[in-house]
Amino acid sequence: MHKFSSGSALLLAVLLAGCGDAQGEGPMKPGIYAFEAPDGSRHRMVFGKDGAYSDMLDNQPKPVGQGTWFRRGGQLCLKSDKTGTDLCLDEKARGDDGSFTLSGNGIVTHFTLEASAS
Repeated sequence: MHKFSSGSALLLAVLLAGCGDAQGEGPMKPGIYAFEAPDGSRHRMVFGKDGAYSDMLDNQPKPVGQGTWFRRGGQLCLKSDKTGTDLCLDEKARGDDGSFTLSGNGIVTHFTLEASAS
């Protein structure tokens, strides 16, 4: 019985460790990124290590969007606190500087790393 309990505890620890990293792997790492929206407005997106995000319009003191981020099916997803809907987009690295792109519905948005959340 002791071997079963130890093995079960080890399996549970491995499974929980995987669940603890709900953000998964991808080119985007937590930090602050600059991007230009399709309408030409300039933004800063803050991706937190805790899975939260804030979309800040340049020169505006309050976020224009907030919610949680996660990865599903190889995509980076944003779940809006305001609408509760998920927006999942293809994520691709843009070189060695931490920058990446998100694309969906024929639109590609470039994110440039400004500060990492080490």
